[in-house]
Amino acid sequence: MKKQVKMKYSLLVSIVFLVLTGACKQKDSDSSAIGAEYIFSEAYQNQWKGSPDHWRWENGILTGETTETNPIKRSAFLIWNREVEDFILNISFRISFNGNSGIYYRCEQGPEGYDDLLGYQADIDGQHTYTGIVYENFINRHRKILAERGRMVRISEMDSLHSFPIFTGDQTIKDYIKDNTWNAYELIVKGTLIVQKLNGQMVSMVEDNAKNRVKKGLFGFQLHQGPPMKVEFRDAWFRDLNPLFEDKAH
Repeated sequence: MKKQVKMKYSLLVSIVFLVLTGACKQKDSDSSAIGAEYIFSEAYQNQWKGSPDHWRWENGILTGETTETNPIKRSAFLIWNREVEDFILNISFRISFNGNSGIYYRCEQGPEGYDDLLGYQADIDGQHTYTGIVYENFINRHRKILAERGRMVRISEMDSLHSFPIFTGDQTIKDYIKDNTWNAYELIVKGTLIVQKLNGQMVSMVEDNAKNRVKKGLFGFQLHQGPPMKVEFRDAWFRDLNPLFEDKAH
């Protein structure tokens, strides 16, 4: 009986989200109509703070890079000067084989001795071992891998965790991600719900009902310490869902 309940719950959630996110994408195809912001434009570039030795702008592309002569001892972040809560982000990325990076959102400022950002992360790595997972690293909650690829994770009010499959049959991440070229990430974050999509396919999902969850916070990009690497981001469109839903409520 428990297995049947879990299967039904997983199937229901998957169908609902596929319909909702697909409908959202169709309705919102005209970015200007929904107030999407191109956050990599020249007008926005002074809104980001990070190490100029490791982050740079090149023809509208954000590039993070370390070399043998210019390494980092811990993660280097490029942080937006605005906090985010409910939003949709569409962005493309390309990463070197040894790369380790991520998109951080709803983050806390890390205290002395910690990373500058602590929060949810849409992971990216050059060998695509972790690309697509939801990673978690808060000050008071540190599960690391929160949602594996192909999984929907539900966190209760009391902070217990249950996991359900969202892939079917023989589907794997390799069916949805491309090596050595650009890939598209879509993050849909609204209230307790987080959906991460790669090249149009939902790959991980979280429903975070914990009473102590972080609802709003910082946003930025990570360059991880380790071997020399390069990560690039482009076509970054950010849609703040708070005004959108407030307008519809009136």
